[in-house]
Amino acid sequence: MFDHCNIKSLEPGILVNVVKVELLDLSYNLLTTEKIDGIDFKGPYVKEKYFPTALKHLNLAYNLIHTLPEKLFESMPHLEDLNLAGNGFSVLDFNSQHALSSLSKLKRLNLSNNGLTELVGDAVRNLTDLEELDLSYNKLDFVPNTLDYLKKNLKVLDLSNNPIYKLNDKSFLGLNLKYLYLNNLPRVKAVGPNTFATLPMLKKLEMCNNIHLRDIDREAFSPKQELVELYLNNNSLVEISYHLLQWKTLEIFEIMENPLSCTCDLYNISRDLKKDITRNLDGPSCVHSNGNGQMIYRLKEASVCTGKPYDFDIDYAEEHFEMLRVTIISLSSILVVMMLILTVIAILRYRRGTVVRNYPFTVQVSYNPLENRPF
Repeated sequence: MFDHCNIKSLEPGILVNVVKVELLDLSYNLLTTEKIDGIDFKGPYVKEKYFPTALKHLNLAYNLIHTLPEKLFESMPHLEDLNLAGNGFSVLDFNSQHALSSLSKLKRLNLSNNGLTELVGDAVRNLTDLEELDLSYNKLDFVPNTLDYLKKNLKVLDLSNNPIYKLNDKSFLGLNLKYLYLNNLPRVKAVGPNTFATLPMLKKLEMCNNIHLRDIDREAFSPKQELVELYLNNNSLVEISYHLLQWKTLEIFEIMENPLSCTCDLYNISRDLKKDITRNLDGPSCVHSNGNGQMIYRLKEASVCTGKPYDFDIDYAEEHFEMLRVTIISLSSILVVMMLILTVIAILRYRRGTVVRNYPFTVQVSYNPLENRPF
């Protein structure tokens, strides 16, 4: 292991005397394109001849490599796992394409966190044994159609954190993916019909943190698909169709932090999900038409499927009606006191009026004697 060592260059033939090494980690160093070459990775030298290395795992992640020397991997015919994440590959040029095309036994390739705007076909054309491909944190604005070269064995694909703006029936056509990651795609607003229907082997789908994703077409999946894990957290989904997929096959289903409306579809979905999922007391919630929120897994058929008024759960009712009862009692007490005060005032005014009416003189007479004045 030579990771995090500030290595700037390699000694030629560092593997000449190391016959059985299968893993070499050179990640998080300062290696540049100019400082790496196929000569550096030559295998054992026997009888004036270099033999291939036994390397199966090579990690060159987070260095300063912007292109691959054409013959970099010529002594690594057994390489199965290559990590090139976090380098400066804005494009896979001719030399890089040629270098990658020599890795016919490669099973895992990590090209994440580079500046790639496309996946050049000649770079992956010969990688027919590739099973896992990580293209996350790049600048792809569409799903590369060159993935078709990998359709035979590719099982895991990560396209998260890319400016991809469209997902439709051609995006994954012909692939046999089992695990697909589509997180943090800020430009995606909808998933079109048959987008995932072309993936009959799909078992796990992650589509989280897509802040503008409002709609997943009810025919996005095939009726025959048996998805096991589905993650739809923190999107902008308002509705989910009950006919989207076979909910009974799911072992894990997450749909937290979405502005979902409480619908009959959600009730039917929660009814079909396995108990291990629906018993979650901190599960997802939705909002009724009257503004009240409720946990999806506690929806009642009568409240969302028949048009009847929202049927509160007893716990919900006790909590909120207790507050209402206290408020009514308080207001009633204030009203009674005010009525008593008004009654007393009315009685006092009535009595005063009675006294005035019983006085014997209607007009009070004042007598002032005349003064004696001389004529």
